[in-house]
Amino acid sequence: MIARFLLPGLLLLALLSFSPAAPFTPPATLTLRINGLPIATDTLGSRLFVGADRTLRLNVVRANDPDGEGLTILIDRFPLAPGTYAFQEILSGHNRDASYRYGEVAAYSKSCPDNPGVVKITAVDTIHHVLTGSYHCQVCESGRGARRFTMTGAFSFPYEEE
Repeated sequence: MIARFLLPGLLLLALLSFSPAAPFTPPATLTLRINGLPIATDTLGSRLFVGADRTLRLNVVRANDPDGEGLTILIDRFPLAPGTYAFQEILSGHNRDASYRYGEVAAYSKSCPDNPGVVKITAVDTIHHVLTGSYHCQVCESGRGARRFTMTGAFSFPYEEE
C-alpha cells in the first residue's frame, strides 16, 4: 500500500525538479602573440564576423586596451569552410590584409615589402556559429620606426553574421 503512494510521489518529485538543459555554448578561446610574447586578449571586446558577402573579419582586442582596435584581419571571398586563406592573394584581386593599432602604434600588412600572412580555418560549426583555427601575419609600422610585428594566435570563437 505504501508503494502505491510512494511511486507516484517520486515521479511527481522528479518532474517538478526537471528543468530543460541550457543551450550548449562552446567556450570562447582567443590567443595573441606579438613577436613571440603572449598578450592577454579581451574575449568580450573581440569579434569574429562573417558577412553576407562572404567576408571574414577577425578583430582581436588586447585585454589592456579594451577600447582599442587591436589586430584586425580581413579575408574576402570566404566560403565559410575549412581551408587556408593566404594574404599573398592581395595581388590576385582578393582583399586580404591585416592591421594593428595599439596606442600610438599603427601597423599594416600592406606596409611590409613582404607580407606573408595566413588564416587557417580547421573547423566550422554552423549550428553554434563557431570558427576554429589559427592565424599568422606580419604587419609593419607606417612612417618613422618601421618596426615589423609578427602576430600569431589561435581561436575557437563564436562568429556573428553581418
